[in-house]
Amino acid sequence: MSTSQILSKYTKEIKTIELQSVINENKNISINGLCGNLNIIIPLSVSQNDSYSHCFILADKEKALVYYSNLCNFLKNEKVYFFPYSFLAPYDDELINNANVVMRTEVIQALIEKKKEKIYIVTYPEGLFEKFPEEKTQKEKRSSVKINERLDTSDFLKTLNKNSFNRVDFVTEPGEYAVRGNIIDVFSFSYKKPIRIELDGNEVERLRLFGVNSQLTEEDVKSVNIVSNNEINEKKSEYVSLLCFMKKDWVIWGDEIGLSANIIGEKQKQAKLIFEEIKNKSKVVISHPPDKKFLKKSSFLNQTKRFKVINFGKNNPKENSHELNFNSSPQPKFNKNLSLLVEDLKSYQKKNYSINISFQSEEQSTRLSSYFDSVGFFLNYKKTISKLSEGFVDHETKTVYYTDHEIFNRYFKHANTPKVPKKQKNPIKDRGELKTGDYVVHIDHGIGRFVGLEKMLTKDSEHEVLRIVYKNNDVVFINVNSLHKIAKYSDSNATPTLNSLNNQEWVKKKRKVKSKIVDMANELIQLYLKRREVKGFSFDKDSYLQIELESSFIYQDTPDQIKTTEDVKKDMEGSFPMDRLVCGDVGFGKTEIAIRAAFKAVCSSKQVLILVPTTILAYQHYKTFQNRLANFPVCVNYLSRFRSTKEKTKIINDLKNGKIDIIIGTQSVLSKKIQFKNLGLLIVDEEQKFGVALKEKIKKQKFNLDCLTLTATPIPRTLHFSLIGVRDISIIRTAPTNRQPVHTEVLTFDENEIRDVINNEMSRFGQVFFVHNKVENIYEIANIIQKLVPNAKVAVAHGQQKGDLLEKTILNFVDGRFDVLVSTNIIESGLDIPNANTIIINQAHMFGLSDLHQMRGRVGRSNKKAFCRLLVPTLNSLNVDAKKRLFALEEFSNLGDGLNIALKDLDIRGAGNLLGGEQSGFINDLGFETYNKILDEALGEVDLPNKNKTLKEFVVGNCLVDLEERAFIPKNYVTNSDERLKMYGFIEKKSKEGLFDEIESVFKDRFGLIPEELSSLIDVMKIKNIASLLGVDKIIVKKSQVSFVFFKNDQNLKNKQNAVLFFLNTLNKTGHKTDIKEKKGQLSIIIKTIRSIKETLIFLKKTKKNTQ
Repeated sequence: MSTSQILSKYTKEIKTIELQSVINENKNISINGLCGNLNIIIPLSVSQNDSYSHCFILADKEKALVYYSNLCNFLKNEKVYFFPYSFLAPYDDELINNANVVMRTEVIQALIEKKKEKIYIVTYPEGLFEKFPEEKTQKEKRSSVKINERLDTSDFLKTLNKNSFNRVDFVTEPGEYAVRGNIIDVFSFSYKKPIRIELDGNEVERLRLFGVNSQLTEEDVKSVNIVSNNEINEKKSEYVSLLCFMKKDWVIWGDEIGLSANIIGEKQKQAKLIFEEIKNKSKVVISHPPDKKFLKKSSFLNQTKRFKVINFGKNNPKENSHELNFNSSPQPKFNKNLSLLVEDLKSYQKKNYSINISFQSEEQSTRLSSYFDSVGFFLNYKKTISKLSEGFVDHETKTVYYTDHEIFNRYFKHANTPKVPKKQKNPIKDRGELKTGDYVVHIDHGIGRFVGLEKMLTKDSEHEVLRIVYKNNDVVFINVNSLHKIAKYSDSNATPTLNSLNNQEWVKKKRKVKSKIVDMANELIQLYLKRREVKGFSFDKDSYLQIELESSFIYQDTPDQIKTTEDVKKDMEGSFPMDRLVCGDVGFGKTEIAIRAAFKAVCSSKQVLILVPTTILAYQHYKTFQNRLANFPVCVNYLSRFRSTKEKTKIINDLKNGKIDIIIGTQSVLSKKIQFKNLGLLIVDEEQKFGVALKEKIKKQKFNLDCLTLTATPIPRTLHFSLIGVRDISIIRTAPTNRQPVHTEVLTFDENEIRDVINNEMSRFGQVFFVHNKVENIYEIANIIQKLVPNAKVAVAHGQQKGDLLEKTILNFVDGRFDVLVSTNIIESGLDIPNANTIIINQAHMFGLSDLHQMRGRVGRSNKKAFCRLLVPTLNSLNVDAKKRLFALEEFSNLGDGLNIALKDLDIRGAGNLLGGEQSGFINDLGFETYNKILDEALGEVDLPNKNKTLKEFVVGNCLVDLEERAFIPKNYVTNSDERLKMYGFIEKKSKEGLFDEIESVFKDRFGLIPEELSSLIDVMKIKNIASLLGVDKIIVKKSQVSFVFFKNDQNLKNKQNAVLFFLNTLNKTGHKTDIKEKKGQLSIIIKTIRSIKETLIFLKKTKKNTQ
């Protein structure tokens, strides 16, 4: 039964009809006994039969967000709005949340514009507490724009400036606008997305809403209202509450109206105290006293008397209200005990109750029905894939509504949270973007420096080129249609040596690298093919035990987790050994993937070895595996220096005899002393912490061993192996339920700052990690912290402590007995303490980027906002690489940025010899991007047996086009030179993929009608694509003729000859007059009947058709 069917059913129920008539006759009503989602269903069922608008006031923000999400889930096509609070504290203008201002303005505009339309608003006391400028002011400050109406551009822009809008190149946040030719982009405070106005002269031709990140159209609209942030500008205006904008026929539903009034009263007292404090301490004059800007408790209670008020919370007022009681009960807590669920459902089945179970995914539905089948329980129930958040039993209608996440004790993810899109950094894309002053590598000329875009005039035409300076101030100009020839230089050296154009140094270097890579690639591929040829163990298909384990995971699986689990299982059930890399950010559920894989191996009577880098992590994993597998017949143990000699001996014997199923340990478990009875699966966690040699040693020892590798920040070599197809890779990008990014900040060492950070975390009952990586003075640091924060309980942990003391300290911190843990970086690997939400890293410049990211991952593992403070002496004293690392971490603090940080690490420190065991090579000479290009070419030359061509194949070759016609992006079309360069890169990238329609639609959308010069450039890219496929190396387009040039190539001589012959045959058939010339290893076919880019493109398209 879907949510719409549930609503439809309840709309016709006698109790709902009774409530409807009570509402019509009474002003104050109290409803009791609404359990679970019945507190959503009943109000909505009532609203389906009336024409009123409804406002829901919940006791706090969290409840309001959950209620909003549930309303959106039930009301798919209705207007549901969220009305939040702008501030974190009254009068704290610096902490105003722009996204919340947008949502508030959107609600007020809806109330002003849609007075006859039915809408739903969800809010909470703080949202109501903050007043808004009155309706008259709203109308005065609003600019209305409609399609086909006149718009005076200069007046419109003056109005935007007057209303405090900022002019920018590209709009990303509310309160910004941009102008590009006949397009004006504005981010109004009345919409969650920015607006694009396309003009034809002074007439509005088109209006659309577009995405902040893509800058592309998402929705066309007929009219818009541009609204500024009224709360900043209005000093003279009267301020009124949300309730004053609502007509008296609105219905108000209150979770606990009395409690809301008390909260508003407390906020008013707080505002008055802050106002007086600012007035006494500062010379700043605040124009709005609390009574003007904020709502009073008495005013709130008086204003609610205008409306019909329905209390539906747990402590409803008894006096002066009409009472109505419902007979329902909440869904019982089964705590994953499915036998209790079966007994419960049997009892309701006997009483003839109708049973409905709501599932969040098809997987959960299958798992539960498989369990019912396995225990022989037949249940006649209706299943639905829907988003009920809380189950209930309605005893009046004899209906049971249960939810799967409550059955399995899982977290529920609320899909419909009110959001205003923010600009997201896209580091993978930005990483290769070129800026003026960057070092670049030209595939033919070597390392140079890009100094900017220039216009180049030839005798007949004009071109846009990239100017690259080499040694001795020699210059190379690169046409914008030949960007494939250059790449940004990425390496650890801040200033590489520029190559000279006058010697063969670069050519020799390239040749040397390529020959060495080919040799290494052959070796690597032999090892890879050998593993493919070896027969591996095929693990059994999933049993009911596997289903029960996966169902009991407390979080809803993300789509990436589901796919990764399926991929791992498929590999394990396959006939050759698994070698899979699972790359997911810290806290994204990699350990759960490992638990499922390990359990699957144990179900097939195989032992599992889990290799971890530290003793602390070994113990943490032991606890995690033990808790997850507590209800299953699995023996888990761990080996580390925490264990006594007697315990170690027993574990070694039990492993040999097969009594232990899963063993977790550090490198010591790889010693020859330790023997397994039947080892089937190796799991390597925190892969970046182990040397290449160690991992290859394990694989060489046992070719048929299934290997699963887990990491948040893969080492360059591993990453590249996976990207080129030598290893299978699964990436978990989706963040878990309700997870927030960690706020990261670089600070200089300041005792007052440290004290404030620790006090702030303790004030919200959280814990703090303080990382100091020098054992010799770690106790001095702990004493300093103790003096700064006397009421804090401070503990110290480091790797030189005795095993039992270290273990005890960590466990006491986990249990919350300490507020601050001062430790070395031993805490970086996998320690999971949800209550620790602030980490301070002292001397952060001494750590690598991966280490910093791992340590930051120790916080923010719950739904609380977490903070990471990176302490450094002074920024001026740091070297270039250290600054890059710290700012990279500060910049990439979004959820799922682990892979991006690994890629940034390649930029900062280089990648070493990607194919070799030793981590040194030619990367410094070539730069990472060019190394990749040569690596791709080398892999293309490696011979693979036909039946084993499973490696990714690389197509090498790009046709050059030389022309007299104008083909570039005009400066008056895209005025910002950095953006123009970025768009050239976009054209190059999309052209390789053949996505020319996308290129045209993006330019039209963002910049307006495509000018002739850009149209010619797009045609040139189409020519390059077709000509490369036909084997043409260069095309020269002149007004009198076109030349198709083929370069002599010893490696592909036969292919070249075939291409030339095919070309000549096509020309003979079409009757074109041709000349053929050969000079210095180049064969040119000259056609005098083709004289332009358009004609060349038409000819090549016809030629391509003949090949098909």
